[in-house]
Amino acid sequence: MKVFISSLITGMEDYRAAAREAVDALGYEPVMAEKFGAKPQTPQVSCLDGLRQAGLVLLLLGADYGAKQNSGLSATHEEYRDAKGNRPIMAFVRSGVTHDPEQMRFLKEVEGWEAGQFRGSFFTADDLRNEIIRAIHTWQVSNAT
Repeated sequence: MKVFISSLITGMEDYRAAAREAVDALGYEPVMAEKFGAKPQTPQVSCLDGLRQAGLVLLLLGADYGAKQNSGLSATHEEYRDAKGNRPIMAFVRSGVTHDPEQMRFLKEVEGWEAGQFRGSFFTADDLRNEIIRAIHTWQVSNAT
């Protein structure tokens, strides 16, 4: 199964590496924008195509929202909205940081009572790796029965 890792790239490198390690450890294929290489498409088209080919999306949210695109949303927010309702999403939010105002609005959407979801939290890259392995394993077991 392909697992798309969605987050800002800059400033989240250690966490993205931990997510990749967790996905690799479970025998799945991580899909990450920084591994795409040269493509004849825009970054938006390439990322959304990678997301749409995945069977699971890991959403990693740190302190910063990221640059707004033409849509008025960050690239990560666009990815989340594209995935929502179309494939399983597991969200993980970094604790112990001050989230910028745009990120707080995004978090409210992700955690919303009616349309949101439960999410995990992490302080360190090691925490995140362990949380992802635990969450995917639990999801696998619940889907197997």
